[in-house]
Amino acid sequence: MGANVDNLKIVPLGESKFIKPFSITFTQDGKNRRWDCVEAHDSVACILYHKEFDSFLFVKQFRPSLWYYQTRHGISSNEPGVSYELCAGIMDKDISLDQAMREEILEETGYSVQNIKKITSNYTALGFGANRQNLFYAFIDESMKKTPGGGVDDEKIELFFVKRDEILDFIYDENKPKAPNLQFAMLWFIQNINL
Repeated sequence: MGANVDNLKIVPLGESKFIKPFSITFTQDGKNRRWDCVEAHDSVACILYHKEFDSFLFVKQFRPSLWYYQTRHGISSNEPGVSYELCAGIMDKDISLDQAMREEILEETGYSVQNIKKITSNYTALGFGANRQNLFYAFIDESMKKTPGGGVDDEKIELFFVKRDEILDFIYDENKPKAPNLQFAMLWFIQNINL
C-alpha cells in the first residue's frame, strides 16, 4: 500500500472530536460496579458490487490502532496496520443516512451512486462503545466513476477489488485484517442477491 508511516508514538488522548471516554457506575444484583466506555459517532457502511468487473470494491487504509495491536502482540504482517474495509464513514453531519453514504462512496471510491439500499443496522463495540452502524448495498459501474477517490483532506485510501468467485476466500483470509461487519455484509449479499 505504500503507507510510508514512521515516527509512530503512543501519547495520552487529551481532547478528541471523535470519541469521549467516560465511566458508568451502577448497581447490579446488589453489587456496585463501574464500566469504562467510549462515546463515538454512529456510522454508515456499504457493500459495493461492480457489475462490469464482477467484483466487490473495498477500501484499504492504514489504521494506527491495528498497527498498535499487531505490534504489541507480535503479529507479523506484509502491511502492518493496513485494514480491508467496506466503504464507510461516521455520521458527523446533520444529513440523512442515505446522503451520508452517497458522500462517503464518492469521497472514498470516486463513484457517484444514487441508488443505494439499506440492509440493516447493528451495534458495534458493545464492550465499550455501543455506537450504531447502518449497512447498505449498491451496484456500481464505470459510468459512475467521477473522481479517483482516495478520501478527502489527509485520508489515504486505496481501492481494492475482489472477484465475486474469490469472495469467500477473501473474507476468511486472516492475513487481510477486516472487521466482522465486512464478513457479515458479504455473507448477507451472497445469500440474498441473485447475480
